[in-house]
Amino acid sequence: MNDKWNSFSLKKYDKFGHPFGCLKPNSARSYEELLLCIAEGENNEPEVVPSITPPNNGVLLIANAYPVEYGHIFLVPNATNQLSSFWDKRMFGLITKIASEVNSAAFRVFFDDGTSIVPKHMFFQACYFANPLPVESSSTVALYDGATRSGICVSEIVDYPLKALVFTSTNVNALVDVVSEACLALHENNTVHSLMMSNNGRNVFLFPQVKNLVTGCCLSAWECCGYFVYHTKVDFDRASETGISNRMASFSFQDGDFEDLKKLCCAIADGLVT
Repeated sequence: MNDKWNSFSLKKYDKFGHPFGCLKPNSARSYEELLLCIAEGENNEPEVVPSITPPNNGVLLIANAYPVEYGHIFLVPNATNQLSSFWDKRMFGLITKIASEVNSAAFRVFFDDGTSIVPKHMFFQACYFANPLPVESSSTVALYDGATRSGICVSEIVDYPLKALVFTSTNVNALVDVVSEACLALHENNTVHSLMMSNNGRNVFLFPQVKNLVTGCCLSAWECCGYFVYHTKVDFDRASETGISNRMASFSFQDGDFEDLKKLCCAIADGLVT
């Protein structure tokens, strides 16, 4: 339970809008509340470089004042050089490398398309979970095993209330290519979806969703993974596994659409070979 946290807490950092165009521009130019900015350099080994302003091709790490879990941060790419307002494969690749460099099994990265507080712009959230999230403990069925060919495996999550896929690879470039193409296809089809990255950037879970026709709402990436935050003790006390499962299932993709998505993702992965 967290009575202070809300998904709109990134708005307080509007002042970082310059030069990071994914946030609303503001006349304030202070970077005092930034943790650091990560960017790709020329050296093979990571190094700390003092700088007055963040680099144009970097990712801001902003601490959340009301964290969901330990180490909750926002990872906000610089939009100055982004190839697309929604998705930049280069930035997703950098986020994946960050997850790998952190080198902690507890570190998770989350992304939402359709629930973002900054529509049409890319930003991520990340934090540490000491224990596996429910979706990570679920069984999987292999759909595409290209470990020896394309370097990537695609599996379906089974016995879980929300339909989901998981992409697994030790090849960062292959993982970035496949997930990026799948997300762009979903976005172009106006399909809400969320991502969760785990296992040092080697696993990416994809959760396609259908919006609630009455409220227009959908699940956040946290909720897709089985992690729910309640704002009041009353709501927390009323929560049940059955209620949570039913809520998740109400946003699950239709069977036919999910079959099409599985075929698409396998075709994308197989396309890396040809």
